[in-house]
Amino acid sequence: MNKKLFLLVLIPSLVLISAYFFIRQSLKTDVKRNGENLSIETNKSDSSKTKQASTVDLRPLFIQYLRQLVAKTSNDIYDLSVDDLQVDILSSTATLQNVVLKPDKKRADSLYRLGLAPNETYALSFQKLVVVGINLDDAITEKTMDYKLVRLTNPVFEIYEGKNNVKETKEDFTQRFLKEMKKLSLKNLVIEGGKIIIHKEGKKDNVLKNVSINMKDILIDSTTRNDKDRFFFAEKANLSFTDYKTSVGKGNYNLAVAKVSVQAPEQRVTLSNLSMGSPLSKEQFSKKQKFSKEFYRLSFPSIIITNVNWWNLVNEEEIMAKQINVNGGKLFVYLDRSLAPKSKMGNFPVQLLMKLPIKINVERLKVSNLDLAYEEYNPISKQSGTIHMNNVNMDIANVSNVKEEAPKPVTIDGTAMFMGKIPIKADFIFSRANYKSGGFSARIKSDKDFDGSLVNSFAMPMGLVKIDKGELQKIEANLKGDHLQASGDVILAYKDLKLLLLEKDRGEKKLDKKGVTTLFANMFVLKKDNPKNGEELQKELAEFKRIPEGGFFMLVWKTILTGALKTVGAPPKIANKTVNASP
Repeated sequence: MNKKLFLLVLIPSLVLISAYFFIRQSLKTDVKRNGENLSIETNKSDSSKTKQASTVDLRPLFIQYLRQLVAKTSNDIYDLSVDDLQVDILSSTATLQNVVLKPDKKRADSLYRLGLAPNETYALSFQKLVVVGINLDDAITEKTMDYKLVRLTNPVFEIYEGKNNVKETKEDFTQRFLKEMKKLSLKNLVIEGGKIIIHKEGKKDNVLKNVSINMKDILIDSTTRNDKDRFFFAEKANLSFTDYKTSVGKGNYNLAVAKVSVQAPEQRVTLSNLSMGSPLSKEQFSKKQKFSKEFYRLSFPSIIITNVNWWNLVNEEEIMAKQINVNGGKLFVYLDRSLAPKSKMGNFPVQLLMKLPIKINVERLKVSNLDLAYEEYNPISKQSGTIHMNNVNMDIANVSNVKEEAPKPVTIDGTAMFMGKIPIKADFIFSRANYKSGGFSARIKSDKDFDGSLVNSFAMPMGLVKIDKGELQKIEANLKGDHLQASGDVILAYKDLKLLLLEKDRGEKKLDKKGVTTLFANMFVLKKDNPKNGEELQKELAEFKRIPEGGFFMLVWKTILTGALKTVGAPPKIANKTVNASP
């Protein structure tokens, strides 16, 4: 999107530069023809007459010249119209009013068929363009452009995306400019009340509203041509727009950002109130799917990106940033397990990262105070259960798909409040060197006592089991694995445990206790305490082979469940009895 914003700045600038060259040449011709230098006129009694004559003489010629220049340089695709031009020599001010640049659709279509048209065409209109600080002496004698202020009011910039695969040539604007001029210096460039409209064939238009740009101390000369510390040749710049909206996920979701602000050269971007939601309810979404697929809803009040590499970002080469901070927010995930499962092989976190079409290199991603809710519908119980993780904090390092000889692993250090009450710490390490095999390690730990009934809100509908009584004291898992399997040590400490096994009778809404089975299990199978009085805490080796339809977190959860089942004395094969796979 920054590339589009740059074009919004560049097109009016090109109009200014063209106007400058024409005025400069016209004034030189005027000097030779009339034998007098208008720029150094000092007779106050004749100054208004001089100003009026200059404006009348130059206005129609300049407008005609601009129209010809635009048509010639665009292969006759674009047509330019200017309602009025005023040049005030005494106040060193030029004003263009009601300027419209639009493509000739018939001409563009004919060039499309020949494969000669660019992939995108543009339309631009603005009410007023004011230039303050034109130095006519320099215009005649020097190859310099020194302006105090350029102000562009209410521009509307439209982008029409095409389908051609023509590779557009990258022309170096500064090289062409510096052949004619030594320097362009501009103290302030201000764009107010702008709008950018992106037209996509067969899709809803994307609109950026209230586009505001303020750039200070712009300098184009031989010393700044390749200066990457400047933001488009400016020492300082602030850009912003509001109400960005687009559809994603084949139209199943709407993405919206209330405001985007950019600060340079601090290389800082702030996204305010980013949200993604579906126009469908979770039930309507599931009915449209042939296979089991997660439904998402998210909102983030603030995302701050620091130390962004603007040159690579604008050229669409890669996304490079020192740090991204996500502050607060909510993420909701829903899965209907009654739908047919679909293989998820190749979708581990780092595998998905390496498959992205654009290069990404973010040193650190920090998430703070996120609320996460995962809801799952079980067709056996015909009920849904929800797992809550509140105050989720994550510090993620080395988020990169750039190929290196010795790539650093992606690491995640996280904490959360399980069901809003139990503190949990989790650390993950994902290998980028062996990303194809999905190599990872994980450590998950919680050592705060809590009543086992806390988990019943999801254990009953999702697992058909109820903790009738018992105190859970500690859980710890140290796992290693890849995209095929996982294994490791699991420790589950508890006391006075009693479980109720549940079933769903046909035609009944509630879950019923399996009386005989529950009694037998609690009396002869399940271990009531770990550790038993006078004995050491038992640690179990857990192993689980991945179900192809299950994702990464399903593999981690099922491996821990296997160790927990072995600890309480239940058969580990229970972990394999799933109607469908969780994420």
